Amino acid sequence: MKRPVILIFPSRKDDCTMMSVRYTDAIRCHGGVPLLIPMNTDEETLSEMIRSADGFLFSGGVDLDPVLYGEEKLNGTVEVDPVRDALEMTGMRLILKTDKPILGICRGIQSVNVGMGGTLYQDIPSQHPSDICHRQTAPATEPTHKVTVEEGTLLRSLLKKTVMTNSFHHQGVKDPAPGLCVAARAGDGMIEALESTTDRFILLVQWHPEFTHSTDPSSDALFSAFIKASRGDR
Repeated sequence: MKRPVILIFPSRKDDCTMMSVRYTDAIRCHGGVPLLIPMNTDEETLSEMIRSADGFLFSGGVDLDPVLYGEEKLNGTVEVDPVRDALEMTGMRLILKTDKPILGICRGIQSVNVGMGGTLYQDIPSQHPSDICHRQTAPATEPTHKVTVEEGTLLRSLLKKTVMTNSFHHQGVKDPAPGLCVAARAGDGMIEALESTTDRFILLVQWHPEFTHSTDPSSDALFSAFIKASRGDR
């Protein structure tokens, strides 16, 4: 059986394309072939890569520039990378012309949401104060807060009604984009997961299942479903 090729939108530091092995290990362990998209990839090359791929992973990283959803920077906590923003927004435009599966993690939920027309809270502590710590200080392998999964969603078919999650973010989804619906929330109402309103596989989570896919059944289920969809077994 052909192993699905998964294109990963990575992070960047200076002139280096960067990616934690946690993402690539999770893809490989579930039967996929992970390939990183180099920064500064031109649109023609990116388009060819997208045509050749079976699924797409938008990974974690720094904030998206608020100009992408019609706002100015709120404060000094907003850290952006225009090179990565340009790559991902171009990628989203091309990917949405296909019916191929998308998995978004942390920044990934935000990037896909903005790419489809949604908005973000730029800084949760100042715009959506909460007793829940969305940027945990505990190790990434330790879940620290509970998320409630919405009934009748794809995510609910994969997970229990409530799951414990690990998270490292100060931004979050404010308005879901057209074509996306809320699949899970934290106890303070913050959106923790989005998915497609159609039968297309788009699953976006605010937490980091790549750190716990080998120890936590809920994290394992996300990658398993994504690779299965990328293989065409839906």
